[in-house]
Amino acid sequence: MSLAHKAARGALWTVISSMGGRAVGVIGTLVITRFLDPEVIGEVSDAAILTMTATWLTTWGFGQYSVVKGRGADKREVVWHATFFYVVLGLVSFIFCLAFAGRLTVFFDAPAAAAFVPGMALSVFIRRLGAMPERILTQQMNFRPSGLALALGEFSFTATALPLAALGYGGWSMVWANIVKSIVAVVILVHAAGFNSWWCPTKLRLARVKDMLSFGLPLCVQGTAHMASRYWDNLAISYYFGTGPLGAYNMAYNLADIPAVQVGEQIALVLLPSMAELPGERRARALERSTALLSLVIFPLAIGLGLVAYPLIAWILPANDWQDVAPLLTILACLSVFRPITWVLSAYMEAGQKTGRLMFLEIAKVAFIVGGIALMAPFGIHVAAGAVGLAFGLNALGGIALVVRHGPSPKRLAIGFIQPLAACAVMASAVWLTHHGLVALGVHHPALYVLIEVLVGATAYVCAALVLCRESSRDLLQLLVKALRRS
Repeated sequence: MSLAHKAARGALWTVISSMGGRAVGVIGTLVITRFLDPEVIGEVSDAAILTMTATWLTTWGFGQYSVVKGRGADKREVVWHATFFYVVLGLVSFIFCLAFAGRLTVFFDAPAAAAFVPGMALSVFIRRLGAMPERILTQQMNFRPSGLALALGEFSFTATALPLAALGYGGWSMVWANIVKSIVAVVILVHAAGFNSWWCPTKLRLARVKDMLSFGLPLCVQGTAHMASRYWDNLAISYYFGTGPLGAYNMAYNLADIPAVQVGEQIALVLLPSMAELPGERRARALERSTALLSLVIFPLAIGLGLVAYPLIAWILPANDWQDVAPLLTILACLSVFRPITWVLSAYMEAGQKTGRLMFLEIAKVAFIVGGIALMAPFGIHVAAGAVGLAFGLNALGGIALVVRHGPSPKRLAIGFIQPLAACAVMASAVWLTHHGLVALGVHHPALYVLIEVLVGATAYVCAALVLCRESSRDLLQLLVKALRRS
């Protein structure tokens, strides 16, 4: 089987399982809005982000190092060094959370969040124990267990959180659900990878540690900045607007994030080991092809979500403060357009061991997001939310500017972006006309608006893509057919 077909099959499996699991998780989260106020969701969110920040700061790129360099005679040594430091530094981050993170919640105007910090820190540490088994599976391009862990983890989260929330446990329902979710995911990953594949003690060598640090420390900064760009906006929103608006913002962000994380991120996870196996001279063409295919899939999902935001929220959320999610979802949906592009660029640069560039890109993105929210806060939460999408767009453009200097064709990359956007313009026009037609006919139920507009938009996009993105559409269809046959 060719590397492209292995990557396509892995991406197909992870996307399907991820979407299935995420669907269960999203449905559970939406139902929880019947039992929890936005303020409670905001408090749990603050606790989760502070504990996750501690673990990002102690994840020094050892997982990526094991994927890229854990091959041949050095595999056992590389894997053990990565495992050892993952566990030890994980303990450090857990202790740090218990000692300090609770105090920080007061600074972000969320003092009640301090009670949730220990439980969220425990869930993050448990999930960290599955990091190396998952990297072993990634290197083998065996993505099925990871997809299964994600899907069953989301299912267990929903199955735990809903009854606890209904029984009146408030924010603790989400804390306990996260702990259960982490346990389920780690058990699946450890069983699939085999205990001996990652727990293989060897003598620690200073030379190996130095090599890992030279490779991984830029990735640590980059990874921390990347995750900070995904979550620290929540802390900024909490600081400037309080935990109530944060709850609505967090819900909108999570919904807007679905196309990026559940499709784009899963494909990007497949790309790193795929590009690592390719000869250097073939990676530029792989990047061009990957960005074109990813844009073809992600752009309509993200833009379409923004188009149906108002009737969707009116349909699925209670008619109370949760309706504030609709305008925020429209604004934040644009970030799903840009984020997957940066993941493909990251896989390309990591495979070429150009991790320093990633570090500076991500630091700049965090600065734009937090600085933009601070600058726009006086104009209201909606304007501040727009700064997030703008920051992701600028980051994507900066990443493209860096990689085109060393191989990929600017023209091919531009075509890969512009053609799907043109098809999305056709889709948006069709949805806009449909919406006004339904209004003229006197249709009132939001569910009818969502279902009809999604059907019309999807049909319009597919037809437009087959004409405007002919080459990429054929490539995508061929890869899907071959992946399904292999599966």
